[in-house]
Amino acid sequence: MDLNGIEVGSALVVVAHPDDGEFGAGGTIARMAAEGAEVTICVVSNGAMGSNDPDVARDVLIATREREQRAAAAAAGAKDVVFLGYEDGYLEDGNYIRRDIIREIRRLRPDVAIGPDPSTFFVDQRYLNHPDHRAVGLAFSAAVNPGATTVPLYRAELYDQGFGPHPLKAALLMTASNPDCYVDISAHMDTKIRALQAHVSQLGAYGGLGDRVREMAKLTAEKGATGTEYAEAFKAFFFEQRPSAQGEVKP
Repeated sequence: MDLNGIEVGSALVVVAHPDDGEFGAGGTIARMAAEGAEVTICVVSNGAMGSNDPDVARDVLIATREREQRAAAAAAGAKDVVFLGYEDGYLEDGNYIRRDIIREIRRLRPDVAIGPDPSTFFVDQRYLNHPDHRAVGLAFSAAVNPGATTVPLYRAELYDQGFGPHPLKAALLMTASNPDCYVDISAHMDTKIRALQAHVSQLGAYGGLGDRVREMAKLTAEKGATGTEYAEAFKAFFFEQRPSAQGEVKP
């Protein structure tokens, strides 16, 4: 997949919970995979807060959400899923989460990393962003810079264990408060919906899921003036880009 002149051969998608990646970047994951990129999804939490039913056992829910995430990733064409296992609902930006995200960037050495936008506190008058999303967004941002390339950070745990620095070519922030990069997912909407439908414990009772997801992607394409039927929006950083080449990014 070509992204603003960057050939994306591999990507790492970092999210707080199972299903976050499919909501925020499911079409982009599907497109990257369809165009030959190896995509890994890294889920920071264990998903244990994903049910309000007091009769659902914690260990059963964790196992269910892991199974659903693997099925969703497979539906989207992702190569692998990594679970960091931090406690759902209590995530905070800190050294352990930063270290673990840096490790995955250095281990996998992707061209592009995708994660939550830490600056998104709300979306219009309809959604207050989950604090776990913001916490992972902060940790992800710190892992991208300076963590991915700075040898002294967590040296004994990373560099001395063989996880050498890795400069990313680009980073994209999902659910961005100020998006400037729109990815055409028109050919991959059905795949995105199938991936979301794999999260049965979360979305099985959601009537009209496919229609709602299409509506949101259509509005995104219109807001970005993309000229495409459907799109996903991101705040983008292109680390190899010359200053003279900066500007609005289109599909």
